[in-house]
Amino acid sequence: MARGQVSHSCCLCKSNGRVARGRVMAETLATLAFISALSMILSTLLEKGKWLASLTAVFTILAFVQTPFETIHQSGGSVLVIVSVLCISTQYYVNKNLPRKFLNGYSGIITLVLLLTMYPEDGINQTIHEYSFSSSIQAFIQSVFIGILLAQLIFISISFENQRALYAIAILAVLLIWADLLLSGELFVVIISMTFIGLMPFLENKINSKLGAGEGRANALAFSTIVGIALIYAITYATVSQVNRIGDGDGAVAVALWLTASVTGLGLIGMLLPLLGFDSHPRPEAWGWRSGIAFSPIILCIQTDLSGHVLVGILLALTISISSPLVLEKSKPKPI
Repeated sequence: MARGQVSHSCCLCKSNGRVARGRVMAETLATLAFISALSMILSTLLEKGKWLASLTAVFTILAFVQTPFETIHQSGGSVLVIVSVLCISTQYYVNKNLPRKFLNGYSGIITLVLLLTMYPEDGINQTIHEYSFSSSIQAFIQSVFIGILLAQLIFISISFENQRALYAIAILAVLLIWADLLLSGELFVVIISMTFIGLMPFLENKINSKLGAGEGRANALAFSTIVGIALIYAITYATVSQVNRIGDGDGAVAVALWLTASVTGLGLIGMLLPLLGFDSHPRPEAWGWRSGIAFSPIILCIQTDLSGHVLVGILLALTISISSPLVLEKSKPKPI
């Protein structure tokens, strides 16, 4: 009996040792994936980096394999699957000769933000709850679909296709019902921000087809920018004032101002994109402003858990920016 007990104890120690080593290895591989994602972002400034998305995917896949399958129920395990699918899809689109810099830039930033916000600082811990294999499979499939959704949204933001947009909307609708995305924190913010970016080309194309080389572009840009900033601040203040730890006093004013200033700053940086060669849009400065504010909640996720409070204001600001030229721009008089 004593021998049996010793043998059982030794087996348990060996099992725990393997799990511990796997967690350490997974943490190392996740760090390498983080560095690889950073390289994807930097590759937008270079002419090399075609296979960086594949490298990031390899690191995240290996990191997930090193952990028990039940960790898919944790944010750390889920994000490894999401990022793996996203990077594999990105590599596929790069090989299809879509703009590599856009793809690597978007995917790299999303990967970086998701790893920073969802992967635990101390690594993935062993689960204390018991999960059935079928529930783990369901959680795995949900993570795969989230990765596919993010990849589809990046694709249609670069090369809009109605069919792909419908697929993305359908996947988003299913996930909102099935995966409780509204409770997913930073992941929800990233998905909604990318939805703004992915669907913007559809509305822009509809509006631009009705606009010619009109006068008053500067006035339309200035008006939509100022009104957009005011809307973002007002709605952000209204929502953050409902947060218990902030209240509706000076704290809400300060937080709303800080969040609005961050969104505005990123929008103004976006206006400078035409100077870097991103000037193919009919109204490049307005496009840069919209891209900057639409992407800003993703960046804010790194700093605060309040980034979701700017989403409604940004949606209204985007609507004003896209539609204002119809009202404020005037057609040039035809030469007599």
